[in-house]
Amino acid sequence: MPEFLRVFLGFGIRILTACLIVFAYTQIVGLIFSPFFFFGLLLFFAGLPVSIGFMIWAYVMEKRHNPWYGPRKLTAEERDILQTGTFRLAGYVAAGEGEISSEHIAKVKEYLQVLTSDSGKRAELFRAFEEGKTGGYDPVPDCRAIRSAVHDGRVFKHRLVEFLIEVLFADGVMQPGGYSRLASVSFNLKVSTLVMERLIRQAQAIAQFKSFFNAGGFSSQDRFYRGAGSGSQNSYVPHDDIANAYKVIGVPEGSDFETVKKAYHRMMRKYHPDRLQAQGVSEEMMRAYTEKAQNIQQAYDLLKRHLNK
Repeated sequence: MPEFLRVFLGFGIRILTACLIVFAYTQIVGLIFSPFFFFGLLLFFAGLPVSIGFMIWAYVMEKRHNPWYGPRKLTAEERDILQTGTFRLAGYVAAGEGEISSEHIAKVKEYLQVLTSDSGKRAELFRAFEEGKTGGYDPVPDCRAIRSAVHDGRVFKHRLVEFLIEVLFADGVMQPGGYSRLASVSFNLKVSTLVMERLIRQAQAIAQFKSFFNAGGFSSQDRFYRGAGSGSQNSYVPHDDIANAYKVIGVPEGSDFETVKKAYHRMMRKYHPDRLQAQGVSEEMMRAYTEKAQNIQQAYDLLKRHLNK
């Protein structure tokens, strides 16, 4: 069932209730200005508590009887469609780079390690990756099957595109052929170009940002305080890394601290385990999101120090 239809079913009773309330109040106002003034006035003031009670009743009935209410977990079959299709698509976009490097392979195997501890399942999914590399592979059927399996769930589709971007950036550069195939997959998944471009910029910034913290084996605290004797703590941080931190948070470079703080809290809510679980995200996918949340936290800490907060 499409996600929009699920949302409609999830809130349909309450929406219908609200419409009935508006209709009833329209009629009541008409009565107020009719010869039956006092009768209409009584109905008007009595209508508010009655409406609230009706809304509460609708909420309880929806929760009790609506099969689509609340988080929806993928079935084993739907999860298998998502995982197999994801790795076939990864092979497809990686082949667009011209030559699949050892870095591309390493990124796929790294994700397999996170996804499952079953060696047989890993081998099966890696074979799917190999299938996607072949010249005759058509990504459209897999995109359609994935959309159906996740019920057009945005969080699943965005995570898939993020993974494909990570594969393409595994060797540090996204080639035009890889970008073209990624755009084709995103289009068939019904992920907008604007979202895809935003995820690309963020992934590129995170990759560069991680190299900043890993350089020389220094921790984030070391990177700030090693230069303390030469004046400002901020002078030790290269400008490019500050710019990348802004991109990781998702705000324009030079934004004030309040803007950065709001964007940070918005993104951390998006990747919070409780929120992801409520959206039906599996434990495996939540582990994949954990690293991204850590990168966002590091970027925020860097900008806090840069802005002297």
